[in-house]
Amino acid sequence: MLFNYILLHVPSFTDDLPVGLLLCIVPFILGWLAAFAFYKVSALKAQITQLTTDNGALSAKVTELTSELTNLRVRLSQVEAELEKCNDQLRKAKNDLILCDSERMALKEQMNAGAPAAAKAAAAAPAAAPKAAPVRTITFNDTKYKWDDLKIVEGIGPKIAELLHNAGITTWDQLAMTSPYRLREILDAGGSQFNIHDPETWPKQADLATKEDWDALKKLQDELDGGKA
Repeated sequence: MLFNYILLHVPSFTDDLPVGLLLCIVPFILGWLAAFAFYKVSALKAQITQLTTDNGALSAKVTELTSELTNLRVRLSQVEAELEKCNDQLRKAKNDLILCDSERMALKEQMNAGAPAAAKAAAAAPAAAPKAAPVRTITFNDTKYKWDDLKIVEGIGPKIAELLHNAGITTWDQLAMTSPYRLREILDAGGSQFNIHDPETWPKQADLATKEDWDALKKLQDELDGGKA
């Protein structure tokens, strides 16, 4: 139709060349804009679909993480409750240990108080000829020890043995009956130079010596490093 119009109106078309160009260009531009808009709308729809899918996946992940966080909080509460229970038991055990040590010290003081009376009774008795008691010894790990020598315990040297003697621990049996907690107090009272020593195995070693179970004592000491497990 446009071509027939141009043939029938050549003079006026020549006169209205700008109008003709506009009549050709405007439909082309409008068509191009329509195609571009359709392409952009399709691309936006595809993006919306992808974003919707991603949003669903993220929502599921958030739900899963929220559930895991809730489970972890419940577990944390349980662990904290168990820890508090263990702390209560530990405090009770320490208190019981302190009471036992106090009772032991009280009995020792009673024994010491009864010693003068025994000495007076012995003095009043007829004097008997002094008789030297035989000194009992034991050879252990190629070393000769006097009976009840605390140095047979690995980790105890002359200075620590002196500390223990001053605290009233002079025999293997007494050492076996003394808790590591009490031994730690004695070492701490002796000074910072004894901080590196660990008395955890000393009562066990002393108990084996008291029972004269030398094989077990040697096996235990072979597994120790300077008296430490």
